[in-house]
Amino acid sequence: MNNFLKLALILSILISCKQEPVKAQAVEKKTEVSNKKKIQKYMNQLEDSGFSGSVLVAHKGNVILAKGYGYADRENKVKYTAKTVSTTGSITKQFTGAAILKLEMQGKLSVTDKLSKYFDNVPDDKKEITLHHLLTHSAGLPPAIGDDYQKITTDEFVKKAFDRKLLFTPGTQYEYSNVGYSILGIIIEKLSGMSYEAYLYENLWKPAGMYQTGYQIPSFGHIAVGYRGDQKWGRTTERAWADDGPYWHLRANGGVLSTVQDMYKWHKALLGDKILNVDAKAKLYGKHIEEGEGAGSYYGYGWAIFPTPRNTELIAHNGGNGIFFADFWRYLEEDITIMMMTNAVKRPYENIASNIAGMLLKPDFTPEVSKESTQSPITGEMADQLVDDFMRTVNSEDQKNWESFFERRMEPSFLNSFSMEKHLEIFKNLREKLAGGEVAEIRVTEEDEVLLNVKTKKGSHPIRFNTIVSSDGILKIDGIEM
Repeated sequence: MNNFLKLALILSILISCKQEPVKAQAVEKKTEVSNKKKIQKYMNQLEDSGFSGSVLVAHKGNVILAKGYGYADRENKVKYTAKTVSTTGSITKQFTGAAILKLEMQGKLSVTDKLSKYFDNVPDDKKEITLHHLLTHSAGLPPAIGDDYQKITTDEFVKKAFDRKLLFTPGTQYEYSNVGYSILGIIIEKLSGMSYEAYLYENLWKPAGMYQTGYQIPSFGHIAVGYRGDQKWGRTTERAWADDGPYWHLRANGGVLSTVQDMYKWHKALLGDKILNVDAKAKLYGKHIEEGEGAGSYYGYGWAIFPTPRNTELIAHNGGNGIFFADFWRYLEEDITIMMMTNAVKRPYENIASNIAGMLLKPDFTPEVSKESTQSPITGEMADQLVDDFMRTVNSEDQKNWESFFERRMEPSFLNSFSMEKHLEIFKNLREKLAGGEVAEIRVTEEDEVLLNVKTKKGSHPIRFNTIVSSDGILKIDGIEM
């Protein structure tokens, strides 16, 4: 081969190598634009159906949507934006978990420390409770011991918590507990000599550039007004609060205010080591305890960890009080982040993050959006039929019957949230518990939940179905709790 041909061959190889990345980038850009259009169309349809709130979606390091929908304040016609401040609810718990880990990094505590190290006169049944137990809802403490806005001092809260009988021996089971996280908040204040909010602001939020996150320290922009149907509920900051934030029934377990933009800053800060080091983040996202027998999901320190059909993990948490709702989803391996807030929660809105994830992960997935005006009410007959179908399927030994039930009765985003193998495993566990049982009670709540109580020889088993009526009038399950 002569020198001219050699040079031509080398040039052609270099040009083809250069073109391949360019083509790949072009395809990726086209996909990103397509995804953005799909998500925007979905959110516009939701807004037309009555949704009000803010949403941020990031994929592969790029924010593809950060926008508000509907009104943050109906009376004054103030529109929602990505900068609107709203409550994060129980997403607050991940901040508390991070603060405890920050104190551990600073050498001020260990997550293996027992309550007796920080409190006097700890009852005997609670002396073995560790900070790890509190962080993972495995201490045996009750879910709550008072209303979110009930006035209570630190000493009164601790006494009330310690006086309650434990639900189980610490470390042996899982029971979601706001009480445990409030006790962690008290420990943060004891060790730092600062208010809960002040410690988090200086050590977490300020370093992350989050200046619209907290209880009272930030100079907040517009704060969303909450609504229950047509009735104004108001802002969380208008309820009974102490001088430095909520009282202990809410402080450290919920109620932190933020924006979708600030929460994305939090996501990015956690990707590096500016806030927490590698060891601390391993604990933050650790699959420490299953969220109930057969749940398939695990609890870390203020985060829930879910398996995906792709053998990856979804790290997420939500929060709400029946008025406000917030959802925070992070697929670290797929590089997808979704943050949603609303000031007028309805059951379908709780699936927004799931549906957006579906559109990004499954090109052929298109979520259903039902107009609020045409949404069918859930009747007692519909609930009875769903429960009859459920019980027949649970008592069946034929796996094909179970798979048919999943397709027939599960809302698509819930069905796709786990692999078929995981759904089958959950149903096998249900069969072991409920086989031969009789339904003693069925009722529908105002939140479109179907509650039933199944009595077996081994005891009584309450079950809660989160439900939604599909466009063809079928009552479907989009969540099961036992």
